[in-house]
Amino acid sequence: MDNLQELIPFAKEMLSQKPSRGLLKVYLVGSVFAVLGTAIGLVETVCHPFCSDEPLDAEMLLMLAKERRTVEADVQHKKSGKQQRATLTVHRVKFIHILC
Repeated sequence: MDNLQELIPFAKEMLSQKPSRGLLKVYLVGSVFAVLGTAIGLVETVCHPFCSDEPLDAEMLLMLAKERRTVEADVQHKKSGKQQRATLTVHRVKFIHILC
């Protein structure tokens, strides 16, 4: 906010001294670059959370690996549970078949 309060008296002083056209062009180009830089920085800040191009940090990789191992273990557990149930069903069928 201090810069804005300093900018208005500076602009009034510049206009009262009747600067040359070249100096005005330099200030105008500098101001345009400053505004563009601010706008680009704001867009980058807003869009940054949605970008996935940057590499993941070590903690995130460890968390993903742990989650992957947990999912694989669950899948193996479900497969082994199905195989056990299928084996029990076969034994029951054989037992019933023997009884009949």
